[in-house]
Amino acid sequence: MPAENIFNIKKDITPAKLVVCEQNGIPREYKVTGTSKLVSEAASDDESEKLILNYSFLDPVQAVIKHHITHWSYINKSEGTDTFLNDKLLGENEEAALHDADVLRIEHGQTLLLIFMDHYQEDAEWKTISLDQKDQVIHIRSYETLEGGDEAEAASLPEENQISDKTEDGHHAQMRYVNGKWEVEDTCTSRGVYVNKAKVQGSRALTNQDVICIGDTLFLYQENRLVFNHKTLKQNNLVIHIEERSVRELFKKHILLKDINLTIEAGDMVLLLGGSGAGKTTFVNAVTGYEKAKARILEGGRDVYEDYESMKYDIGFVPQQDLLREDDTVRMTLVNAAELRMPENVSAKDRSKRVDEILNMFGLDPQKEELVGKLSGGQRKRLSIGVEFIADPSLFFLDEPDSGLDGVMARSLMENLCKIADQNKIVLVITHTPDRVIDLFDKVIVLAKSTEDHVGRLAFYGPVEEARSFFGCSTMEDIVKTVNGIEEGGEGKSDYYIEKYSQLQNSEPEADA
Repeated sequence: MPAENIFNIKKDITPAKLVVCEQNGIPREYKVTGTSKLVSEAASDDESEKLILNYSFLDPVQAVIKHHITHWSYINKSEGTDTFLNDKLLGENEEAALHDADVLRIEHGQTLLLIFMDHYQEDAEWKTISLDQKDQVIHIRSYETLEGGDEAEAASLPEENQISDKTEDGHHAQMRYVNGKWEVEDTCTSRGVYVNKAKVQGSRALTNQDVICIGDTLFLYQENRLVFNHKTLKQNNLVIHIEERSVRELFKKHILLKDINLTIEAGDMVLLLGGSGAGKTTFVNAVTGYEKAKARILEGGRDVYEDYESMKYDIGFVPQQDLLREDDTVRMTLVNAAELRMPENVSAKDRSKRVDEILNMFGLDPQKEELVGKLSGGQRKRLSIGVEFIADPSLFFLDEPDSGLDGVMARSLMENLCKIADQNKIVLVITHTPDRVIDLFDKVIVLAKSTEDHVGRLAFYGPVEEARSFFGCSTMEDIVKTVNGIEEGGEGKSDYYIEKYSQLQNSEPEADA
């Protein structure tokens, strides 16, 4: 990939990305940091505010990409080519708003395909898979199905080489060769499958240079191959380095947690397990900044401790016991929460819109005028979660959200949390009954208390299946029993697994912070 073009840099603008798609070869990416001209190479006397595209059929000044306060726009300056934005022909000097994954086609005997992305991501890479096998079926899954893989990785393998998903409900979409053509089918996804920004209803046959958007992954169909952007989403990862968390009692220092280092990826729903006294609540309080530790907690490169005032709206925490006022209605509870938790510059209209979104998201619209005191246990839980989610946090922590709920209600609640994680957010859950919903989790953190100094340490972090293999247990409850002390009815193997995982960490390359 050639060196990126950077021009008109402004620190207060979040850079966007323009992807130039070749018929053969890997797509080229350009960082867009302000108002910039798209020009042909022949017209490039000054590169400071220009994006140079080396295509002879382009006009000297083809277009202008302009940054506004709330959005980007594309201004068509071409006289000799036809430009289509999501299949809509743009007139000369016509200006149109740009949105994430918009598709631009510039035609003049040949076609130049451009994809606009509203956030620039340096660690994305493009991968290619062959579509020569006419009997091939490609699944794009919503949950991690491969060891060390993700949604896009799962999409890249033929069906016979894939590890089966937990349920067929895990599919986002599938591609298959039917009647001489490749087609994409939306099998079951709440987010939708889009081809050239048009939502697919059922299935749709593909034509050359179609742009497919599934979840957070873009796919470019080119007759005999599929090119897709593999996103690591590191810009939204949560990086946790806790050196220690301690308290003082009668002038004596007591260490509660020590040496916990891990990175949680955006979009993951994570289970937090721990033996008795291992420090689960202490861990959550340290990560959220509620009780600061000797630590460095980074979310998207921002320091949670240093930037807490600006980040407090990005962190949500739902305690085990709700703090709801029983004589308020459901809607009034959410309205009050929106006034308290959403930034002051959010308008009353937008707050009201967000309240309606939360009512629909958590299935509380039929009860919106009921008093909180009249709600069932499950409805109260959903309302408590909605109160915290009203500010749309990117980090969401929940302590025993399914406490007191039967299996059906608990699963429904956890499925709602999965939908939150699918919005590129991190959801971390403490629950004492994990096995009834364990298939919904992506990763598991296991904390254990060492027998020598009684300090909580990291005994495991990784995918659920790897946790079962690591501990030699079939259930999460058996894992907790393994690391619990003998005096607490456990097997007393905490030190063994703390050391085993420490050695495993030291044998692997350190994760990027």
